[in-house]
Amino acid sequence: MDKEAVIRIIESALKSGNKTPGLFDLPKIMGIRSELQSCNSINDVLCIIDNHKTLITKAFGLKEEVIAGAVAKIKALEI
Repeated sequence: MDKEAVIRIIESALKSGNKTPGLFDLPKIMGIRSELQSCNSINDVLCIIDNHKTLITKAFGLKEEVIAGAVAKIKALEI
C-alpha cells in the first residue's frame, strides 16, 4: 500500500470541507487519524473511513460526494 498516496487523497478531501473540527470532535478525529496511520492495507483504510463517515463529514463540513470521490481514488490505488 502506498501510504503517501492515501494520505494525499485523504488530506485533499478534508481540505475541501468548509469547517475545522471543533473542540469536542478533535479527540475523535485524532483517534481516527491514529487508526488510519496504523493501517497496512487499502481495505483497512476503507473500513475506517466507512465506520467514521458521519463524524468526518460533520467535523470537516464535507459532502457525501467528496468522501465517495476519495474512497474511489483510494480504491483505484489497490489495482
